[in-house]
Amino acid sequence: MGSSWKKTSLMELGVELIDCDHKTPKAVEKGVPYIGIPQMDRGKINFSANPRLISEDDFLKWTRKANPMYGDVILSRRCNSGETVYVPKESKFALGQNLVLLRPTGNRMHPEYLRWAVQGREWWNEVAKYLNPGAIFESLKCRDIPKFKIPEPPKSIQIKISKILSDIENKIELNSQINQTLEQMAQALFKSWFVDFDPVIDNALDAGNPIPNALAERAARRQAARASDDFQPLPDDVRQLFPSEFEDSELGWIPKGWGIKALKKLVDISSSKRIFSKEYQDKGIPFYRGKEISELSKGRRVQSDIFISEDRFNEFQDKYGVPKEGDILITSVGTIGNTYLVEKSDRFYFKDGNLTWIKAYHDLFIPHYFIEWFKSSHGKEIIESIKIGTTQQAITINSLNSIKILQANSSVHELFEEHVRSIFLKVRLNNTESNNLEDIRDTLLPKLISGELRLDSPEVEQAKSLLDGE
Repeated sequence: MGSSWKKTSLMELGVELIDCDHKTPKAVEKGVPYIGIPQMDRGKINFSANPRLISEDDFLKWTRKANPMYGDVILSRRCNSGETVYVPKESKFALGQNLVLLRPTGNRMHPEYLRWAVQGREWWNEVAKYLNPGAIFESLKCRDIPKFKIPEPPKSIQIKISKILSDIENKIELNSQINQTLEQMAQALFKSWFVDFDPVIDNALDAGNPIPNALAERAARRQAARASDDFQPLPDDVRQLFPSEFEDSELGWIPKGWGIKALKKLVDISSSKRIFSKEYQDKGIPFYRGKEISELSKGRRVQSDIFISEDRFNEFQDKYGVPKEGDILITSVGTIGNTYLVEKSDRFYFKDGNLTWIKAYHDLFIPHYFIEWFKSSHGKEIIESIKIGTTQQAITINSLNSIKILQANSSVHELFEEHVRSIFLKVRLNNTESNNLEDIRDTLLPKLISGELRLDSPEVEQAKSLLDGE
């Protein structure tokens, strides 16, 4: 291995092309995902990216012709022509318009190898060759796709290449699953303390204090939980931080002694200073918009394509301040409500109007509390209720300022910050590892697929040792 592999057409390799139905089924509130181009995300299907849901009857109709199976590759013919995603195990969905299935058949190709071969540079060369530039949208024709040629190593090498790349991908996926669990833990703690008031209900029940009728259902659930064999009560020193009574407020019953405050009483909310397009640079300090903050909110590394000068950044820093550790940025136009907690190592500026900036905590430094509030179902409902606009929705600084939010006593907030801060640290470490693994995968993939890199090369051995060390 070391020289380029021969290139063979998909047709010769036994890859079947299956086209989808060229119409769209009716959407329903609950049903089966109908996966389209917006759900294609870095080689994987993002089922959480709000796919259309369709009825079971329509699912059966739409999968008679193209029924996605594990090992298939989904190819987009339009918009992002040439992009592919891999059909995972135990998935159930129908295929949207402008997508086709590539299904390995026969003995010449290891099924998982196709997943990686359609991400190599040779694949994109073929896409560029067959794009139809005369159309309103650049597109690929079904009759041309089987002609695409990809490298064909011996099948034994295909298997080894696939294993190396899939092992890296599996570790990235494992980190993602761990992070989902960690984030669920943080949200569960927020809900228990600040929505369901579990510690307060425990104290009230033990003290024999009355529970308001509006909280009776929560109290009944808590009593049932306390009676279960696996119930783990909060330590006494933690429970003592919470009151044992409730009082009425403008937002309903809350723990006695806690308060309701407008967000503007807790933090400063603003945006950045205006940066004009003529000030954009090719290098310097990264300049983020909503899309970059949305990516950062998912734990992904971003590569900015817009910068401002170091001098301009320093001017803003001296006169007005720049994002610093603990500040929060919220996407405020288009995709609304994604939140990013600024880290100590961050050094960037951002676009006014697209993003809203939470900073300068007045009484308590509680960034993780605010992050979890925005993620909570109540927080999402509030953000939904203050959106304005029809063609392009937005939220304003004034509307955020007026949001009413629960404030506990300082001891409870400090303990919550301590717990969730440790969770966020674990999430960040996993994200850093995954980002590094993605870099390794993206470096190895084109070289392995093309035959440029040997399987026993130092780069491959280093990747193996990194995975074996876990």
